[in-house]
Amino acid sequence: MARAKAFYCLIASLLFFTVGFFEEHGSRSSQAILFAAESTRSYITTRDVNVRSGPGTHYKIITEIKEGTKVNVAGREGEWLRIVSKQGNPPGYIQEQYARPAEGPSRQATPFTPGSYTTTADAYLREGPGLHYKVVAQIPRNTKVHVVGVEGDWLRVQSKHGRAPGYIERRDAQRRQDN
Repeated sequence: MARAKAFYCLIASLLFFTVGFFEEHGSRSSQAILFAAESTRSYITTRDVNVRSGPGTHYKIITEIKEGTKVNVAGREGEWLRIVSKQGNPPGYIQEQYARPAEGPSRQATPFTPGSYTTTADAYLREGPGLHYKVVAQIPRNTKVHVVGVEGDWLRVQSKHGRAPGYIERRDAQRRQDN
């Protein structure tokens, strides 16, 4: 009986928070509450960074997060990471250049094999293996790429047109079966 009462109180609190959130932040932010239920990936901030209400510098600054803080990233929009709070705070956006994926002890390294890969999502091709490197191109989902190396969570991609190699996140590509 006590568990059921606690559950109903939790649901009522969530509904109260959600309605108040929608009224305060409008319809764009009403979508953001849905993102909180998505799966997240842990990142660490690489410097003090402003959290904004939307994906751009023209959006209002909500708060500031200190360097070295672990954040939960639920997605990205362009160069912006959508972060969600486990404490119930409204979601916000930080520039991806100021965060890097967290390396947790539970992550298992998967073996790397060079060759043909296919992008599983729109992927940013960067000058180096990290979010702080400049984006040089965007590779659309389902594009065949030639991977020649790996550095942590980054795949080194060789251009078939003679351009300098670049890096994409390992999670954004999978090995092709026809190799």
